[in-house]
Amino acid sequence: MSKPTIQLNELMQLSDGGHILYIYEDPQRYVENAVSFILTGLEQGHHLFVIDNQSMIDQIRSNLMRSLPLEQFGDIHFFDNHVFYGAYGDFHYDTILNHSDEIFAPFKDQPISIRTWAHVAWKDQAEILGKLKHFENQSDHKVHAMKLVSVCAYNGNEVSASFLNMMLRNHEYLMTDQELVSSSLYAKSDAVFPSMSVLSDHKMSMERERTASTKLKGELHATRQQLESFITNHTDSIMILNLHHEIIRVNDAFEKVFGWSCDELLGLKALELPIIPADNRSEVTRNLKEAALGQSVVGYEAIRKTKNGSELHVAISYFALRNEEDHLSGLAVILRDVTEQKRSQELLIRAEKLSIAGELAAGIAHEIRNPLTAVKGFLQMLQSGANKSTYYEIMSSEIMRIDTILGELLMLAKPIVANFQPETIASLIQEVVALLEAQANMCNVQILTHFDNDQVQITCEANPMKQVFINFVKNAIEAMPSGGELAIHLTCDESMAYIRFHDQGVGMPEHVLSKMRVTSEENKGTTVEIMMPLYNHGAILAKRG
Repeated sequence: MSKPTIQLNELMQLSDGGHILYIYEDPQRYVENAVSFILTGLEQGHHLFVIDNQSMIDQIRSNLMRSLPLEQFGDIHFFDNHVFYGAYGDFHYDTILNHSDEIFAPFKDQPISIRTWAHVAWKDQAEILGKLKHFENQSDHKVHAMKLVSVCAYNGNEVSASFLNMMLRNHEYLMTDQELVSSSLYAKSDAVFPSMSVLSDHKMSMERERTASTKLKGELHATRQQLESFITNHTDSIMILNLHHEIIRVNDAFEKVFGWSCDELLGLKALELPIIPADNRSEVTRNLKEAALGQSVVGYEAIRKTKNGSELHVAISYFALRNEEDHLSGLAVILRDVTEQKRSQELLIRAEKLSIAGELAAGIAHEIRNPLTAVKGFLQMLQSGANKSTYYEIMSSEIMRIDTILGELLMLAKPIVANFQPETIASLIQEVVALLEAQANMCNVQILTHFDNDQVQITCEANPMKQVFINFVKNAIEAMPSGGELAIHLTCDESMAYIRFHDQGVGMPEHVLSKMRVTSEENKGTTVEIMMPLYNHGAILAKRG
């Protein structure tokens, strides 16, 4: 059951306006409170000005339409907050205040009360806290001068304790998703709050201010302790860098994994760290720049060295650190050792390749035996005295065929080494067909190829790409237990190459189709198409039944 929405006007009957700071955390509660603020204002004959982002405006409109006649929407004026606050690029508070005067001008001489709901937004920029402080200070004077009821909303997940403390000095009331209280730090006028007695005694006001300040300091101290515990006890290696990218802290896990103590690393710049191989320093520079701009780098994989000289595969994440004033104060770098995970992946890939090689062994043995028989026969003829140069040409051709088949088989067992270079697609396909043709013949399957352009190239790794083709051809052969044809068709346009594999098999099983969201009719076969960009590496798989 949802909690009751705060009824702002029922709780506050203000005769000279009211300035309310709303720190929200739950977007749904935010929308509910905005709708309540609007509905209670309309009940009292007020004009409403709602300044919010388009997504929130759409949700607020949708909720209002359930209970509000269309004619009453004429008393509600919606403004995009990104345009309202950022129309001049910078958060120019004087321009924003003058703009609001222009909006309110038509209503100044009318006996109509005005209330505003503003979701304050700004772009990343220097000195924003000072600008917001000045803006809210001037807004507070304007609220009382015009006797407005004004809500200024900020996302509680994006503001610091010091920011909240500063804002409370310029707002009479603090509102959260569940409650509304008077601001103990507001000292510009005596705020009227019907639900509690007015404490005008200056000593009591100062005491409350000290209590609030002590509470905020306690919360800040607790947060720091929690962060310290998180860094110290985390199982991943963590480094803390200052604004100059110098090491100011590493945790126990870092010392254990890499072998260097905190004392050995303190003061070193990130690029001077002994854990970074010389050829990886450019990537570190790039990641540091992205993190300094506020962009998080998550799960970047790289090689790092330990003190004893061994290499580790690590997943690296960079996060910006901010101080109480929300200014950038440094970077946190988390390094997760994924060496064993990488080794397991490589073993699985190698096992899969050897499994495929084993399944192909019977067909390959048959394919090799044929040219060997021919070579043997020609050698016997030559031994008997025959002397024909054509015999040598045929034997050379057959031996080259054996060499090609064995080379393709050995390719399956080689470790993967990244080597992207231009490759001719038609040649890759023909090499795969040569490897699998024997198995196809044994299964009464004929492989047909058609290349619209047999010279087209893509940038790729040849061996993994041939592995992909082998899988498609092998699956097609297995899908035709009674034999049939497998057609491989290569086409291309200005930017893409298209490779289509079409078999005459039984179609895909129902449980596979349900996962792939494609259709396939029984005995109509399956078509699989790969789309490859001609000017970049990568591939997109399109499946058709």
